[in-house]
Amino acid sequence: MAQLTHSSTGTTVGTEIRILGLIGTGHFMSHFYNLTLPLLITFLAADFGYNPAQLGIFIAAFAIAAALAQLPVGLLVDKIGARAILFSGLTLEAVSIGAMAFADSYTMLIALAVTAGLGHSVFHPADYAIMNSSIDESRIGRAFSMHTVTGTAGSALAPVTITFLAALWDWRLALIAVAGFGMITAVVVASQAHILKDQVAGKKKPEKALKRRPVRSAKANLRLLITPSVLVLFAFFLVTTMVTSGIQAFGIFTLVELHSVAKTTASTALTAFLIASAFGVIVGGWLADKTPRHGLVATISFMATAVALVVIGEINMPVFALLAVFASIGILQGLVRPARDMMVRTAMPPGTAGTIFAFMSTGRLIGSAITPVIVGLMITNDMTDKVFMLLAICSIVGLATLFVPRKPVGVS
Repeated sequence: MAQLTHSSTGTTVGTEIRILGLIGTGHFMSHFYNLTLPLLITFLAADFGYNPAQLGIFIAAFAIAAALAQLPVGLLVDKIGARAILFSGLTLEAVSIGAMAFADSYTMLIALAVTAGLGHSVFHPADYAIMNSSIDESRIGRAFSMHTVTGTAGSALAPVTITFLAALWDWRLALIAVAGFGMITAVVVASQAHILKDQVAGKKKPEKALKRRPVRSAKANLRLLITPSVLVLFAFFLVTTMVTSGIQAFGIFTLVELHSVAKTTASTALTAFLIASAFGVIVGGWLADKTPRHGLVATISFMATAVALVVIGEINMPVFALLAVFASIGILQGLVRPARDMMVRTAMPPGTAGTIFAFMSTGRLIGSAITPVIVGLMITNDMTDKVFMLLAICSIVGLATLFVPRKPVGVS
């Protein structure tokens, strides 16, 4: 019966599920590939004798290419549409990862890391543009949450899959296998591209549809990025990402140092955080569709997160309590993510989804990059006991950005 229920976007609920399945699988593969490169380090060191600095540059080449390409890709998505770009990115990243199995020089590996990063850059701009035009208003929050969950699943399954396939066959065959699955995903996306809507598709529609989805110029979209509303949201993405990035990068080390727990216990705490975060994302998607007060959800979540982080940093507690607090932080941070996406959607004019979400993704990448450096320097300078306090301060700063006035930006 759901197949017969039409949404305000003109698609049926069944079609919306197919759309989320397509872009969710692509998002799964993007996160899977993102974790594949770090997993190659031990194999590359063993087979080719590359030193840690060379391997670090290899990983950095991928990340830098992805970060630099985000905004240009977002502008392109808003100019020509998301569908062809999504297929191209999927294909480029899969082919690049697979080709690493045949690389016989360091230069070739770096070149392939760069092309893989370029392919990786398309997913957030293209996916959010498609969801924004394809999913009904009443279900968009849950769509955002499921998109996030598929990416998390890709990150979670990559280590197990690559390790298993490398042990079963060889790391080269493992790369070829996962690249093959990526290519199959790209072909399926291409074959179903007709059900993926974006704002540019309206150009070939009647005039009424065109008015709903105007195609803006790249110059107008770039001007939009320096408006106060968008810059505040960019700061929100950057600062709040620092919280989760700090926990994931140094949570285990910091717990061992501060609470004298075993590494296995600290690892369990991080696992509880990640699993609870996925649960929080799902609940957050439901909340995002039920209430328009996304700022309130984020406010409560970050206030509670700040308190929990201070508790972990300042109070000795039993192991079960430590695990419970870490899980609660995961739930709180998960709740924020759909609300955060909805706040961006509320602030953006029609025809800007690719550009705006690419810009926000760049903020996330910057936050993820600078936090390990800051926390690492703190630990090096015997300030391990202040790490959780720093992350609590980041939560409060992120919360403060929510109180800066953010009016929806008018169409230029």
